[in-house]
Amino acid sequence: MINLKTILVPVDFSIGSKTALDYAAAFGVDFGAQIHVLCVVEEESLTANIGGDPLNTRESWRKENLKKLDEFIPEKYKDLDILKRVEGGLTYEAILKYAQENNIDLIIMGANGQAGFIESWLGGTTYEVARKAPCAVLTVRPEGFGFIKEE
Repeated sequence: MINLKTILVPVDFSIGSKTALDYAAAFGVDFGAQIHVLCVVEEESLTANIGGDPLNTRESWRKENLKKLDEFIPEKYKDLDILKRVEGGLTYEAILKYAQENNIDLIIMGANGQAGFIESWLGGTTYEVARKAPCAVLTVRPEGFGFIKEE
């Protein structure tokens, strides 16, 4: 028996993230699971200046990315239990920390995100998450054969 209560979908706004969200929505419906959609803003973007954050850069990035998440999640998923979060830090570390702290049962993420060839060739974020996650990880490829079909 599968007891699936919480699903994490890390989002970088790529087609892979969109595909991962579609899978999470299908699992969410089938299992009644809550979906956590997480956008991680790399720490370098948040700490462009030294000596704190006098311009409130962190809050600006958080608000901007929450707005992007609102636009990214299709209207057809409005009735699902979806939490939207924005965190800062090294992407794979922030995903792993979030999964641990929120008792995530399953992470669904794109096999490749917005990174270029070199990162995907070396492993990248998905590889690190799959290796170190405290739960199951499902990686999806938008161009590959999938078992989630539009109705």
